[in-house]
Amino acid sequence: MALQIDYFAAATDEEAARTVDLESGLRSLPFDDESDSAAPEYDVVASQDVDPGLALGYLNELLTGVPVEEFLDSGWPAPVAVSADEQKFVLQVDPGFVALMSTREAPFDGLAAQWAAVEAPEDADEWNPRPLDLADFLAEFVALTLRAQDEGKHIYCWLWP
Repeated sequence: MALQIDYFAAATDEEAARTVDLESGLRSLPFDDESDSAAPEYDVVASQDVDPGLALGYLNELLTGVPVEEFLDSGWPAPVAVSADEQKFVLQVDPGFVALMSTREAPFDGLAAQWAAVEAPEDADEWNPRPLDLADFLAEFVALTLRAQDEGKHIYCWLWP
């Protein structure tokens, strides 16, 4: 089963944690403006391929040369909230990685092709993303990091099965 992963910006860990009811899985992120509530709106970058650990670790290794294992051992992504069944998470994305991504410029096709070609370790989940999907993700993610930077926010992700 594919994971659902939504990246978004929030000012604090507490605000990020309030974006979802971890037990029911109901998100308070107004994705489609169906809510009449006065809740803040969040820009969301959705993905089924790009998890905040291994997938972003592959990209970080391409950009910096830091091995993916070192990226994963650095304590990021940092858990902000976890459901009782440990199946749903709100995680903060590594601020150093976010800062690095905010310096990237389009076009992203070449980087996406390199990223898609990375071979996953034998004990890792399958990694077969389409380069076009990764290029689209990169464009949206970089735009999100720039908006977050301008607003003094951090990047988080909501991950659930």
